[in-house]
Amino acid sequence: MNPVVLSIIVIAAAYLAGYLIGAIPNGVLIGKIFFKKDPRDYYSHNSGGTNSGRVFGKKIGILVTILDMIKTIIPIYAFWAIVTFIPDVDKALQWGAYDAKPLVYWGAGLFCAIGHCWPIYIGFKGGKAVSTFMGFNTMISWIEFVCAGGTYLAVLGKKRIVSLASISAAIVGSITAWTVAIIAVSTGWNPHWLTFMFGFEKAIYLGIEFAVVNTIVGVLLVARHHQNIARLKAGTENTIDDKHEPVGK
Repeated sequence: MNPVVLSIIVIAAAYLAGYLIGAIPNGVLIGKIFFKKDPRDYYSHNSGGTNSGRVFGKKIGILVTILDMIKTIIPIYAFWAIVTFIPDVDKALQWGAYDAKPLVYWGAGLFCAIGHCWPIYIGFKGGKAVSTFMGFNTMISWIEFVCAGGTYLAVLGKKRIVSLASISAAIVGSITAWTVAIIAVSTGWNPHWLTFMFGFEKAIYLGIEFAVVNTIVGVLLVARHHQNIARLKAGTENTIDDKHEPVGK
């Protein structure tokens, strides 16, 4: 097959698969199957882990969060394997001096976040990109796990506010991604889990493409929290210790 055509097909497939996988509404599926409720009918009207936890309990909220984190990395790792280990695809994505493979798998991750926020399966009304951002970071790089994940837990433990912890993690995670990318480009350093744990040389490359997509998802997360930001400024944002009566449509 013509390399240009093959490149277009692979990129389109990665982005479409990323969106369709990201759009899987774990909170809504669990709610409707096991509780006969839709989390979007209550509180913040979102389908993510935080709101699912308010509606169905903390354990379900944690489960939804974990599933949303996992779904984020599925298309990234799947298309990384495709473009890395299928010779014809690898060759087609060598655009002169530029290796375009990161555009494929990081792009799949970006579209996964878009699918999570605007899922086609449930009327484009999804989550706030927190779980996708955390999956994108903590399940890819050990240093992001420490920096972004650590920031989230530290802020949540001190302030008890999920939105503030999420926004803080997005900022720190994006800054860390750019720091890693600059060092990676300069030295070849790659703090990926596969490299860290197994010394795997072909592990996903955390270069500029990673930093760009990381920042875009981080900005998306912050933008999706605009109402929370307004409440934070007003001092009326909920904490995880607050008790609520169910708030429907």
